[in-house]
Amino acid sequence: MYDTREKAIRDRQWALNASREEGLEKGREEGLARGREEGEIRLIQTLQDLLGEPISGEASLRDQSLEWLQSI
Repeated sequence: MYDTREKAIRDRQWALNASREEGLEKGREEGLARGREEGEIRLIQTLQDLLGEPISGEASLRDQSLEWLQSI
C-alpha cells in the first residue's frame, strides 16, 4: 500500500508539473505575440512621424490585424 500511495503522489506531482510547464509555454507565446504587435505599432508611429504623416492613434492601430500592420 505504501508503494502504491507513493506512486500516486509522484504521478500527481508529475501531472501538476506538466500542466504548469504547458501554462508557462502558452503565456510565453502570448507575451511574444503581444510584444510583436506593440513593436509594430511603435514602428508605424515612428515612421509616420519621420515621413511627416499624421500619427495614427494606438487604439486604432490595435484594432488592426498583425498582418495588416506588417503590410504598412
